[in-house]
Amino acid sequence: MFTDSQKHIALRFAESLSQRKYHMAYSMCSRLFQSRTSIETMKHDFEHIIPNDWGKVDPIEIVENDQFPFIYIVLGGEVYSEAIMISSFIMEDNEIKIHDYEFGRP
Repeated sequence: MFTDSQKHIALRFAESLSQRKYHMAYSMCSRLFQSRTSIETMKHDFEHIIPNDWGKVDPIEIVENDQFPFIYIVLGGEVYSEAIMISSFIMEDNEIKIHDYEFGRP
């Protein structure tokens, strides 16, 4: 359902967020998505599920399941894990961009 290139972008997105590189993660999103969501909202929503005192986010990995209509990325932690679900991508200027995602486990 999703290509290896899309999965690669999804992992880079999750890694950027886990390193608190919000500008980098935001730049991986489509212009339409950016018009609906600010970088401050992205930061707030991410820190709601992964607070600053979380510690190291490890592992960061995709759970492969062809039944999922999204890419499911696990964000591991010492006590529990969280997730990012990326449900769509688009091409912009010959680059794959994330068009929609959700933070948190389903």
